[in-house]
Amino acid sequence: MIRNVSQRIRSLFGTLLSMAPGPLPLLAAAFIAGLACPLDSKHPTLWWIFPLAAFSVLFARFGLRRAALLSLLPAFALAGSLRGVAGAAPVPGPAAGPCAEALLARSLPPPTEASRSRLEIEGRVLGTPKLGFETNRTLLAVQRARPARERAADPPPPWKEAAGLTIQLAMARDLRPLPGDSIRAVATLDDVEVGLPGGADARRRLQLAGASCSARVQGGRIVVLEEGGGLLPRIEATRRRISAKIEDQVDASPEAALLAALSVGDRSLVSPGQNDRFAASGLAHILSVSGLHLSLTILGLYAILRWLLGRLPFTQALDPPRLAALFVLPVIPAYALLTGAEAPVLRAAIGTGLYLLAQLVMRAPEAWSALAAAAFAILIWEPAALHEISFQLSFAACLGLLALAPGIRRMIPVRPPAPDASFWRRWLEAPLLALATTLGATLATLPLTALYFQRASLASLPANVVAVPVGLAVTALCALAAGVGLVARSLMTPILWLAAPLARLLDWLAAWFATWPGARIPIPSPSPTQMIATWIIAVAAANLRRAPKLAGVAILGGILTLLTPSAFTSADPPRLRIHFLAVGQGDATLLQLPGGGRLLVDTGGDLRGERDLAQRVLIPQLTGLGVTSLNALILSHLHPDHVGSVPSLLGLMQVDELWTSGRPLEGRFGDPIQEALELHGIPRRLLASGSPPIEFGEVRIEVLGPPDRDGLMDDPLLGANDASLVLRIVHGDVAILLPGDVEVEGEEALIAAGADLRAQLLKAPHHGSSTSSTPALLERVRPHHVVFCVGYRNQFDFPRADVIERYRGRGCQLHRTDRGIVSFTSDGRTLELASERR
Repeated sequence: MIRNVSQRIRSLFGTLLSMAPGPLPLLAAAFIAGLACPLDSKHPTLWWIFPLAAFSVLFARFGLRRAALLSLLPAFALAGSLRGVAGAAPVPGPAAGPCAEALLARSLPPPTEASRSRLEIEGRVLGTPKLGFETNRTLLAVQRARPARERAADPPPPWKEAAGLTIQLAMARDLRPLPGDSIRAVATLDDVEVGLPGGADARRRLQLAGASCSARVQGGRIVVLEEGGGLLPRIEATRRRISAKIEDQVDASPEAALLAALSVGDRSLVSPGQNDRFAASGLAHILSVSGLHLSLTILGLYAILRWLLGRLPFTQALDPPRLAALFVLPVIPAYALLTGAEAPVLRAAIGTGLYLLAQLVMRAPEAWSALAAAAFAILIWEPAALHEISFQLSFAACLGLLALAPGIRRMIPVRPPAPDASFWRRWLEAPLLALATTLGATLATLPLTALYFQRASLASLPANVVAVPVGLAVTALCALAAGVGLVARSLMTPILWLAAPLARLLDWLAAWFATWPGARIPIPSPSPTQMIATWIIAVAAANLRRAPKLAGVAILGGILTLLTPSAFTSADPPRLRIHFLAVGQGDATLLQLPGGGRLLVDTGGDLRGERDLAQRVLIPQLTGLGVTSLNALILSHLHPDHVGSVPSLLGLMQVDELWTSGRPLEGRFGDPIQEALELHGIPRRLLASGSPPIEFGEVRIEVLGPPDRDGLMDDPLLGANDASLVLRIVHGDVAILLPGDVEVEGEEALIAAGADLRAQLLKAPHHGSSTSSTPALLERVRPHHVVFCVGYRNQFDFPRADVIERYRGRGCQLHRTDRGIVSFTSDGRTLELASERR
């Protein structure tokens, strides 16, 4: 039985790889193009949809199919444009405030430059809340709102009707409303911060989902006024009960997280560390119920039922294949809803459903048309899905399977097995197909991975070939456990016992492959032209044996396109470039030297030391500036907002050397850095006042602090801030002073040392706190430009108003990183502001 079932699955999989596209994919592509570039609803071109549709009907009536298709393509593009206009509100630029506008329109207090809007709100939960490891999020249709009371004894202000206001509400992980619940809460509402990487895209996605504000529950409490009714809340409640059963049954959290994610799509138990190792190994798609899981689960069930029904005497006259398809079809929507109904699952549900419908009506299935139909169905229902990363990656992977995998399989110098081949020869085909499909999906998704995550993994291919079979075995057991859990959760126990060791093996494989060299390769975000060129090269390479001349020309053209920016454009004259990166409430300053050197001073980090911001915030900015390795990483002092991202950065990017003061790398933030240095074999250079200047061609780096009175490369009596490493970067007549977080005592030590502190550009000490930037220091530095490295609406109210006035009184130009990167360039004679987002 097992042999026959596996043979059926391999046969289905091979059939999918051999299908040719029909006209529906072209129409879907036209619709998506129009949806991605919507015209104004009053644009006169949109009226052409009616004559174009009429022409297509006329051409079809006379048998001119190609002419009919050519007429339909622009008609579908215009239809997509119309749907895009209807499905999304206009997205303003970074300086606009859609939340403030929405609240003002309803006579509610908007967020200001100094604070968020704090409101008491009542509303209804839209759709299924997304549960996370730290935070849960849901869309909330606000029905009414009022300013929140400062004290419970204060009389409540009157309610304001807020119909039409939708917000994205974040809450603590223990708050889990169900779909349709009517809730009341105190929340802070604000516009999405656009200064950090991805902020503008996040605001756009929020508005495409119909929401105006990003909000967070205050006080850790919500009140459910009325429970939601209908099927969706019941399904979500069932999902959570099954997930809770798994968490109770499986003690080890990594295994429980995998089993809950693969059973019912609940990723709330997946820790950031586990998520990172699966991403680094290229196995992130296994962490959630994806299209592959649903397709193979449903097709596996279909193959089993078909085999069983084919051997029962009373079903022979009923056509077992069609009867099996009839039984399995209702399982598809139930399984999709039970696992969260994300875009990849919906895509696979529609495609698999069409495949089974083809079995019912005795027609040959066609994968390209099924994929196009899935895209149509999802985007017509929810146009904003086009801008979701999961949607794009899922469909790109499928396109890779259909467009690239067959050609890659043909390039493998092993012929496919004949129908009468031996058992072992037929089984040899399975790893070859796995290699071809994995490589096809990886190549197709590589440009999107580079665009959104700025990294690639050389471990992805071997990791998928080895780990995916284990993941599919776990998925099959998890699907069985979820099905049993619908009937009796107590019967899940023996299935979970079987699945837990496989989940443990899967987690170990992800961790092992994540340690491979090249598992985390930082790469710059590609331009649209580079992404298209990469896809052209991949498709041409996959078809090199079928059409060598055409494929060769396409590959050459794609390579030239990728090389053009660097090979055929005139190089800029050598300059020193200084970038104050936007890392929230923290410091990270990048120096790109005229000779090509790259130095990073501090890395930023979460103030509480609980979250790793390297991959999400720091790396995207570095790779966006073309930096994939560092000559030196320089640490001013061991505070989390300066060094919190160091351990991750050392694992993600090549760093030749670490510069610090002589203060020991120990404690909560120093120990992980020391361990990372030993793990990666990175040398450490100790610096302090009196250290010889460091020369990088035309640039000289002077070390002005901390004081070194006893030859320790440190002054142990100074506090951490005042013992900051202080650097003066000199490029010809231009100087930049980076004083870390020195406060009054540290500034006095700098002045007493008698060193030259003059600098046209100053990073404000200690983020512009009132304990720094003393008049004595400013008199010695005399800066023209001052940069405050601060977070958006930070809790310290940095920079302080008195410090701002102090700098303005000296005629300084002030800049802040809470709206984006602040960049300067120097030619050795003058310093110029290169860019600043306001």
